[in-house]
Amino acid sequence: MRHLFKRRRTTRLATAGGVFLLALSALTVPRPAPASAASPAQAPALSEAALATATASPYAQSGPRNLIKRLQDTYITSADTADHSQGHLLHVGTADNGATKYRSFLRFDVSRLTGANISKAYLRVYNSYVPASDCGKNPWMGVYRVAEPWDEHTITWANQPAVGEGIGSWFGLGHPDCPDVPNKYLPDKSNGIQRIDVTDMVKGWTRPGTTTPNYGLRLSTTETGAGGYKDFCSMNPTTAGNDAACTRAYFAPTLEVEFNSGSTPIITGNEYGPPYADGYPVAHEALEFLDSANPSVWPDSKPYQRWLPDAYHSVDDTSLNGANWKGGTSHKLRPGGVYGGNVLVTGDGGSGFVGVIPYPALSGYHWAINVNESGAPADLHGVELLPNGSVVTAFPSRTIAGAAGGLRLYSRAAGTPGAWHNTPAAELPLPGAHEVVYDPASGFLWALGSHAVYKVSVANGTLSIEDTFYLPRQTSTAHPETGDPAYGHDLTPVYGNPDRLWVSSNGGLVQFSKSGSAVCYDTSVSQTWPVKTFVETLRDEKGAVNTAKDGTRHWCNDYPHAQQINTRKFVKSIGNDPVTGKVATTCADECPLANTHIDPKTGQVVRDYHTAVIEIIQPDGSRGAYQWSDNSKHYRATWAVPSYQ
Repeated sequence: MRHLFKRRRTTRLATAGGVFLLALSALTVPRPAPASAASPAQAPALSEAALATATASPYAQSGPRNLIKRLQDTYITSADTADHSQGHLLHVGTADNGATKYRSFLRFDVSRLTGANISKAYLRVYNSYVPASDCGKNPWMGVYRVAEPWDEHTITWANQPAVGEGIGSWFGLGHPDCPDVPNKYLPDKSNGIQRIDVTDMVKGWTRPGTTTPNYGLRLSTTETGAGGYKDFCSMNPTTAGNDAACTRAYFAPTLEVEFNSGSTPIITGNEYGPPYADGYPVAHEALEFLDSANPSVWPDSKPYQRWLPDAYHSVDDTSLNGANWKGGTSHKLRPGGVYGGNVLVTGDGGSGFVGVIPYPALSGYHWAINVNESGAPADLHGVELLPNGSVVTAFPSRTIAGAAGGLRLYSRAAGTPGAWHNTPAAELPLPGAHEVVYDPASGFLWALGSHAVYKVSVANGTLSIEDTFYLPRQTSTAHPETGDPAYGHDLTPVYGNPDRLWVSSNGGLVQFSKSGSAVCYDTSVSQTWPVKTFVETLRDEKGAVNTAKDGTRHWCNDYPHAQQINTRKFVKSIGNDPVTGKVATTCADECPLANTHIDPKTGQVVRDYHTAVIEIIQPDGSRGAYQWSDNSKHYRATWAVPSYQ
């Protein structure tokens, strides 16, 4: 099973032009220009202090699907010359007063981070054992930069490579009786997890033109006298009968690197699972994390991290249907509320999986259920986490309280790891419900359906409509007076203006003002949707005039570069980055950027509901279309902003 955790080969990445090292122009870019001047829809540029908390920065963990690769690891001992590279443990120090000595060696491929602006780098290890004499203590261990080549199969105590500078670290399990206690559902909470700061070493390896080759790391400790002996999980999995912890990927030695601070990641589901050399990992749909610093290099850099609810990411419960995961339909970062920290809340229409995942650990889960039901359509489109730990889901066509489409509220208890159920605590029919967003200022939910934005109360564990705001209709040759329905797709915060929400639809893009406190529809803006006629005369889903609302105060196109941003129809997702002011969108179906296939019955080219392209609009209004593979199949793209508003 060794192949599950590391590559046996160290083949260099190649392109048509030769050996590929992600160059300075790829991952290192100047700090993005601040957003343009503040407006009703756009926040002023954030201070340096605010950058650290406003959004996430790219955070790569070594693994077979990710930007950083695990290459090799082993231990050596003064007692023999055997090949220990297949073992599930790494030994360090001495357990018999120096009679037998142990050192361990590890190596990771960080070449694709060459030129990146690295802010933090940690070696994460799982300390699975310390001797009784070290219980409650924090014995010393050194982490050294290896200065010469080595091979895990042939390295011995006699031929071990020289080392350069080192880092001192003091830690141990620390419990009175020193058991390691792996946490099945939240691996990062396990008491054996330790992190060692190796920022300077990784910076040295990834500096353009570096003269410091990457030969990896050596772990060693006191080798005479008592104290300092440790066992760690290696890059090789084992079975539960051999070890309580060293069975899962999260406990393998891992490099964690935060880079390009201020470059907010883009999260997107992808139904395309790229093939891998030797067939592992098995090609599979996944959530992807893309660095937005310089999207033009995505064909080379590719996603820096991938995630799906599988055993590799410590989602072992097969009843959650992780095997049928189709890449993720709804995905957003949120403050963890009762769970603490930040979390990824995500749902997948294909498999029915809904989960609240620790971020940036991306291993295990706080909460998870499967919402699919026998005979019901697999149509989950939206998810939202409430601060109390419950989750709201949006279904466009499933029968909810006797109607087609709606919201369901699932309690915190429903997603208990190992004891989940999918009986909703409350439900609310809403035609064509596609997405839902929590408003922390008011405590209400905002939900988007086919025909309207709804203000929804979630008080006392119930769901009820407080107000309805019908979407402006599209112009129609067939129905010039009433127009055609807009059919909503995505609802997201306008970061920087808590009164506003982005709304995407078949018609295009618009911003919605919750308060309607001022006229925000500018008739001088040239756009195909929403048009003045249907903003001033709002109609319900049947086309009847709805005179209760002043559309010019709720449907807004006064945001910067509205004309340049709102150029597409059939927009599947929309969102803005509060750090840079960039806007990202996806579109499909009748949008020309949609993926296509040949209908086997008619032989005609048919556009799909997904696209390979993510469009990014800069603060100056310029627009670019980016993709990392022609085969990608994205539905939505969201900014990694751990905030509700």
